[in-house]
Parts: sequence; C-alpha cells; structure tokens
Amino acid sequence: MSTITLSLKNIKCEGCVKSIKTALEKHTNIQEVNVVKETGTVTIKGEGLINSNIIEELTALGFPENKKGFFSKLFS
Repeated sequence: MSTITLSLKNIKCEGCVKSIKTALEKHTNIQEVNVVKETGTVTIKGEGLINSNIIEELTALGFPENKKGFFSKLFS
C-alpha cells in the first residue's frame, strides 16, 4: 500500500471534506482518505495511486494543489 499526502486549497467546511472523501472513496484502489480541514491536508492510502490523476480530479472538484516554494511561484 502506498500513501500520498497533498496540500489543497479551498477546503473551508465539512461539506468540502465530504466532497473530497466521496469522490476519492469511489475508486476501488483507494482504501483510506483522511482530510484535515484546518491545514488543507489530504492523505490518501491505496494501491497503484497515480498522483497526477488524483490531483487532476481534485482540481476539477475545486480543490487545486497548494504548491509552496520558490519554483511553484515561478511556474504558477
């Protein structure tokens, strides 16, 4: 099992948390989704996880990745 931890924007309420969990838990290869609203952190555990696919799906839901650091500012 692998784990992906993402920092996302726009997680403001329990409805946002539920939307993220519902969208990700429908995938059979994802066993666990933990969302921390206060920090915008999402931890996903499962088999064969592909970062780009998960980020793309969450972005489409309105929760883009919160990129931090020098290089992210250059390319955003």
